[in-house]
Amino acid sequence: MTDVAVLGGGLAGTTLAWQLHARGVRFRLYDRGEVAHPHSASRVAAGLLTPVTGQRPALSWRFDELAPVAWAFYARVEALTGAKFFHPGPMVRLFHTPEERVLMTERAATRFAGHVEVTDEPLDPAAFAMPHGGAVMQHAARLDVPEYLRASHAFFARHDAYEQAEVAVTTDIAATLGAKRVAFCQGYALNPLFPGVKFDASKGEILALRIPGLTEDRTVNRHGQWLTRVGPEAYRAGSTYDRAALDDTPTPAGRARILEALTRSLRLPVEVTDHVAAVRPIIDDSRPLVMTHPDNPAWSYFNGLGSKGALTAPFFAAMLAGHLAPPQANPGERPT
Repeated sequence: MTDVAVLGGGLAGTTLAWQLHARGVRFRLYDRGEVAHPHSASRVAAGLLTPVTGQRPALSWRFDELAPVAWAFYARVEALTGAKFFHPGPMVRLFHTPEERVLMTERAATRFAGHVEVTDEPLDPAAFAMPHGGAVMQHAARLDVPEYLRASHAFFARHDAYEQAEVAVTTDIAATLGAKRVAFCQGYALNPLFPGVKFDASKGEILALRIPGLTEDRTVNRHGQWLTRVGPEAYRAGSTYDRAALDDTPTPAGRARILEALTRSLRLPVEVTDHVAAVRPIIDDSRPLVMTHPDNPAWSYFNGLGSKGALTAPFFAAMLAGHLAPPQANPGERPT
């Protein structure tokens, strides 16, 4: 019998599986698979980890606590899988208004100390328009989420701990899967066993771009819109927020909105090579939700990672894994 069946092979479920693995817990990860579900939120996600966020800049929630756990965790998984998917490095934030520059300059000396440096030309002026200058954010990173998922699932499959399957959620699911406990990590999906969970989900659209002549390696953000390099002349840009149409269908309006925002800063022509959309599994308080069912301790729930999932997943997955580890399991190393 398996100790824990993990339902959902996205960012939440896969990260929980790694934290169970670190504790010697017998688990099996069930995933619908990339072919069956290519536009899940995790497979579309930008995977950005930034110390400062928001159109009105603020330190990312619990960043100084969450970031060390995330950095160590992804380094460990890269070492185990032999894959490269975590890319630490500074990011650039271009100021949208003079007022934003003033605010960022004030906070760079106080609450953002050590994370932000304000500068007049953070980027190549031949490629970017920067009338108000910008800031270089240290201690940032990008997680290539699809590659992280592929490498992780391949590792688990080699250890007979991964199964590509659609699993029906029923009251006897633990017995059906031959597991002592079940952890539900299924993203934006109503779970009949946890009817009290309320989503405040939003649809996001992202463009894949070819930008000849652009060599900037750092992610560039302006007024909530970002541009990040994924290969030679290959970039991704986004994103939109739509709480009305909760589907994975790209729209002409979403494409136009991203391109219009991009042309405010970028001076080079772009070619759109792909356009995707997904629904972010945001819970109504915009924070990750980790819980055990009030009436059945065999059922746990891990969801609501939203747009900051690459940063928050390792810490909160470790919290749940510690709860799920049976007394006889090898506690292993500290969750990293």
